[in-house]
Amino acid sequence: MLPREKPISNETYTLMGLGVGAILIVWLVFSVFKKILGLLFLAALAFGAWVLWNNPALLQRLLNSLPVP
Repeated sequence: MLPREKPISNETYTLMGLGVGAILIVWLVFSVFKKILGLLFLAALAFGAWVLWNNPALLQRLLNSLPVP
């Protein structure tokens, strides 16, 4: 026989604690996700600068495509 599972308590403080815990976990996940996206963006910029630095023809083509004021 399987043991019976206890239902989640419906006491006010238990529900408030679960809600606060859920909010903290969601905040932590999204803050880490935002940090990872920022680091990926910086890595992409660094890689693009490296490619342009090592390929002068591509850099010149890029500079020629910019509008001249």
